[in-house]
Amino acid sequence: MRGKISHWKNDKGFGFILPDNGMEKIFFHISSVKTRDRRPQVGDFVLYESMRDSLNRIKAKAVVIEGVDNKSSYRVNAINNRMPPRKKASVTYLLSLLFLLGSLAGTGYVLFKPLGNENALTYGSKYQENPTSISKTSPDDSDAIIYNAFLNHITDLQVSGQGIVMKILPDDNVGSRHQKFIIKLSSGQTLLIAHNIDLSNRIGSLREGDSIEFYGEYEWNDKGGVIHWTHRDPNGYHEDGWLQHKGKKYQ
Repeated sequence: MRGKISHWKNDKGFGFILPDNGMEKIFFHISSVKTRDRRPQVGDFVLYESMRDSLNRIKAKAVVIEGVDNKSSYRVNAINNRMPPRKKASVTYLLSLLFLLGSLAGTGYVLFKPLGNENALTYGSKYQENPTSISKTSPDDSDAIIYNAFLNHITDLQVSGQGIVMKILPDDNVGSRHQKFIIKLSSGQTLLIAHNIDLSNRIGSLREGDSIEFYGEYEWNDKGGVIHWTHRDPNGYHEDGWLQHKGKKYQ
């Protein structure tokens, strides 16, 4: 498997890899890194294998940094496979956004407006009754934060919100199992929810048209974005997330 190191704590010797397949980050330890020329860094592209530990948690092993002179059979030159850098959410960005929202609220400015058929916020017209319809009323702060994250290609941003289930997708059973469905926010933006059902309970009663609340990590993509980490982190390294459906919390 291939991915990119999104977090690395050099003093503690562990980090997380963001897989290329769009699934949630996977934990790895320095002892699992086969590249010996240097230590891992945020932004490194790596090859790795996934495994389950004694507590049935997914983690990476045999991690090899691409583009480094690896003394292993996994030697790869990643120069021709570089992906564009991912922007991180910053405190300055969030403070600026909150200031902007306050200013807009005072003037009655409408942040969201109807878009044409080229609207990149939808996952496809078959998943929405009217994919080009965006609410003409000002959305709440959470919708605005998510929308601005989409516009600015922000990723790894902890967000909360509420939406309507538009489409229930088949489970993803590759690696960690995920329950997947698409929701539509009041702003009209659509999000893919990837809920880890190896670490949390499945929402068995979920139906299209249901309202659902979420707290998790936003990852940018050109279709509106993905929300994952909607569960507790058994390792205690990541902030816990959750989903709430019909008054019941799943995490």
